[in-house]
Amino acid sequence: MTFPAKPEFSRLLTVEGLDDEGRAFQVEAEQGERETLARRFGLVSLERLAAEGAIFPEANSGLFRLKARLIADVVQSCVVTLAPIAGRLDVAFERLYGADAENEWADKDDSGQEVFLNPEEDLLPEPLVGESVDVGEAVAEQLALELIPFPRAAGAVFEGLPGGSREVSEGVEGNGPFAALAALRGKLGNQA
Repeated sequence: MTFPAKPEFSRLLTVEGLDDEGRAFQVEAEQGERETLARRFGLVSLERLAAEGAIFPEANSGLFRLKARLIADVVQSCVVTLAPIAGRLDVAFERLYGADAENEWADKDDSGQEVFLNPEEDLLPEPLVGESVDVGEAVAEQLALELIPFPRAAGAVFEGLPGGSREVSEGVEGNGPFAALAALRGKLGNQA
């Protein structure tokens, strides 16, 4: 995965003058944007990428909350057979933005004390792009988070390496990563 200097799918949404009711949005990637994103994320193809939602100001905080729903039709390669696997993503997500967000990501507070983040607390804010939120890049980033990391086609079975063995030594259950090590240890132990 490579990270571009300029987002392939950029849709800026200004937060200037945003009232309590927020601002609704709908975005959809064009074919060229989808092709570039597919290369960025190592996809066979990205048939559709769209999102809808709204952005709201957080009360008296200078922060803005993005609530959105992502819809994508993706084609990934099976890690075993390399066959194309089509899939649909339909997920809700939230992001928080603020003008001073880069300070929120520091691992020390103003006194120099280390700060430990609690994952159960609210989101850490991300920086604004000027006076805007890049909704397109937020959607692209969420797409990357939602992709299946190692897609496998139905019925695809890894048969092992050419000339290699997938035998498991006695006493080791299953065929996980440690089972292979145990089998190797058993072979090496027999040689000593």
